[in-house]
Amino acid sequence: MLKKIVLATAVMASVAFSASAASAFVCYARSPVAYGWGSSGYLGTAKVIALRECAVRTPRGMVCVITGCT
Repeated sequence: MLKKIVLATAVMASVAFSASAASAFVCYARSPVAYGWGSSGYLGTAKVIALRECAVRTPRGMVCVITGCT
């Protein structure tokens, strides 16, 4: 009986996790020489991640901008 409860709990947790991951925002940022993307459950956080990923690959003096979010 305990095994069935543990198994049911694990299945419900995996379903809840996959549902929350499916509703995440994905944003893309681009500079003249690089790109970056980020995903999060929050739009603002996804934008920040994308800009940071782009900035890491971009030389000093160039700017990254958000090109889109879904």
